[in-house]
Amino acid sequence: MKQFLTLCLCLSAIMVIGQSKKELKLRRDSIVSDYHLSIGNPFFYKEPSLQLSDELKGWTYSQDGKWIEGEQRLPLYGLSTDIARAKSNESRIGEDNISEIAFYRMCIDSTEFVVFTKIYKSGHYKYPITKKGWYTQSDFYYCIFKRPMNEVYLDSLQLDTNYNFGYRIFDERLIPDVGNRVKNPLKLITQKLFLEPIDRKFVLQFERKQNGQLRFLSYSIHPVFDDPLGIAKDWKVRNKSIYAAKEALEKLHYTLLEDEWSQTILP
Repeated sequence: MKQFLTLCLCLSAIMVIGQSKKELKLRRDSIVSDYHLSIGNPFFYKEPSLQLSDELKGWTYSQDGKWIEGEQRLPLYGLSTDIARAKSNESRIGEDNISEIAFYRMCIDSTEFVVFTKIYKSGHYKYPITKKGWYTQSDFYYCIFKRPMNEVYLDSLQLDTNYNFGYRIFDERLIPDVGNRVKNPLKLITQKLFLEPIDRKFVLQFERKQNGQLRFLSYSIHPVFDDPLGIAKDWKVRNKSIYAAKEALEKLHYTLLEDEWSQTILP
């Protein structure tokens, strides 16, 4: 009888221990899952905070010391008198070009992000040696970074001074030859979205001039590898990208009026 009671007590203790472990596991799983499940889904504001496309002018400083102007593109670097080069297929692409630039707002719970999107054209020859079969395509680039806590107002920037703002990127992607899919950029982004901080930075370079003119460049770059993204082509001097230099605006830039940008550096 004594042995039977001992056996019952042992079985009871095992059941209690087993039940405690099971409850502990359920509680642990619940806490871990609840933390992840409680993080909200990204919410996109459909209307862009800022959209630039029409009447955007690009400028490139030529080899003979003159500014070359282009509509929605940065003209190819060369002599300002080279008419044949200015009419070439490559000239349509330029050093860079813009079909559209836009900034969108995205929120996850209480955290606000900025989504930068750019549509531009790239091109190549099917037969590069003979320069035959030129093909042009639309490429779509986007990157996402946290909205800065302390925004900088344009009118607080000194005139004739190059400002270089960098923001750590949480997601970026280049989608080549995007075709008609570019009509719905937010849908493209949600299909590819993967938020994870990386070493690359989104860069905005600004310079204020007289009469309300604003010069700017926008791209992403790695601080070590000098590999700009979000532009039609890289411009290198002595194997180093000029987009990594603070003086890049002295060689090429887009211009518009300050009022056409936004009240702040980031919309």
